[in-house]
Amino acid sequence: MPATPRQYMTPMLQYGPVNPGPVLDPAASVRNPIRAALTLACALQCAGALAAVDAAAPATVESPAPAAAAASNDDLVTLATRRHAAQQTFLRLSDEKRMAEARDIAEQIVDLTVRLYGATSIEMAAPRTNLATTQLALGDLAGAAQNYRAAIDLIERGEGPASPRLVNPLLGLGETCIRNGLYDQARDAYQRALRINHIDAGFYNAGQFPIMDGLTEAWLGLNQLEQANAQQTTQVAIQRHRSGPASEELVPVLYKLGRWYNRTGQYVESRNAFQTARRIIREQHGDTDPTSVDALLGEALSYTNEGAMPASASTLKRALEVLDGQPERDHRKRAEVLVALGDLYTLNRQPRAAGQRYAQAWQELSGDVALAADRDGYFGQVSRISGPRLPEAVDADGRARSEAPGLRSTWPRGAVLAEFTVDADGDARDIRIVESDPPGLLDQQVLRVLAATAFRPRLADGVPTGTTGVTFRHEFRHEPPAAAPPAKRNPQDDTDQDGGRLEFPDTADPHAGADGR
Repeated sequence: MPATPRQYMTPMLQYGPVNPGPVLDPAASVRNPIRAALTLACALQCAGALAAVDAAAPATVESPAPAAAAASNDDLVTLATRRHAAQQTFLRLSDEKRMAEARDIAEQIVDLTVRLYGATSIEMAAPRTNLATTQLALGDLAGAAQNYRAAIDLIERGEGPASPRLVNPLLGLGETCIRNGLYDQARDAYQRALRINHIDAGFYNAGQFPIMDGLTEAWLGLNQLEQANAQQTTQVAIQRHRSGPASEELVPVLYKLGRWYNRTGQYVESRNAFQTARRIIREQHGDTDPTSVDALLGEALSYTNEGAMPASASTLKRALEVLDGQPERDHRKRAEVLVALGDLYTLNRQPRAAGQRYAQAWQELSGDVALAADRDGYFGQVSRISGPRLPEAVDADGRARSEAPGLRSTWPRGAVLAEFTVDADGDARDIRIVESDPPGLLDQQVLRVLAATAFRPRLADGVPTGTTGVTFRHEFRHEPPAAAPPAKRNPQDDTDQDGGRLEFPDTADPHAGADGR
């Protein structure tokens, strides 16, 4: 059964695909346009602020903007200088991920831009986009959608419906719609962005990949797996056209495709993608090149998800052999493979073997203070490694509903909060429901799913240790009782039972596979 789109939940134990990291990171989930949106819009806005300072000088001012027509040249210079300083502060706060403060500065920039240029000027497009992007990061989806649409309208009226500047706010609008469950609207936004990109840069440009990643999520939300697959395989075809069929530049795109297939339960296809990448590496550098380890990790993951534990273990041990054959020891990569082996043994109900591998990984990451964050990311808290999925939308009786995702977005939100203990073997114990709204609707499903879930235990001084007070929150949409049709059983019953799916931590971010408490 296809995977559902990413779940956005309170940072507790998260079930479902991991929230994405940097755009086009082959080891990360499909995409996140927030950083790209901020960078581009900020660059445009800084240029506009500097231009406003020059335009306000007495020797060059000819026709000030309507909102500033009555202002003196000194006033214009002051406003533009304040705007530029605010923009620099905004960029710094964004880089530091202080998004609430960045949003406040973005609101100030909008106000200053209105005073300089007028509320309907094209110069308002970048400030509106920046404000929307901070609102999106903070979960203010209504505000983000409003400002992205305002930016789109300003650009359309100022530069026409095919302006390349439309791509950025369209990406943000698409992401906002994804998070709102409005997959049809997200699809339309991404498709329009893709058409504009092709007009501007041609069919084979790599800049379209983030747009296609967004479109992937929209098609997945609409239960159109074939269309979603096409967005990912087309990226491989484009890169192959750009760099050649045996180019190393193809390898990261193949990794990304392989992880997509693993995420969506297409394990044979995933393995083929990783094996193709490994073949390219072998032809260029031989069979013992350390860059092949990521391909071996991907292959092992596909075997694990199919339940082929011996094949997965053999592949991971091959990865260790490659690393052990290098002249310098790569502690970080060895730990990644050892954690994957430990997770495999945990899934196979071999806690002693799992604990040995986890302890070895702990040691790899304990000899260098620079690796302490990696160690804490793997072992500082309990991490979910496998288990059934809970439905994102249910009918009035708690049965999973997959029809009409656009309609589901209007249904009330529900949530269940559970608390439990994870023992040293990675099993959940003493599970209890803390909060439930609507009361009792998904309580039993949550209890069953947590009982069937495998966890990587927390380690203390390299030893697997039980952890109390672990919390899990599941948010969902539920059909209003008055609108409920006759009960219809979902073929997957109450939960998605492809629960053997495992996520190895992303190579670019050792924390990506670790769920918080």
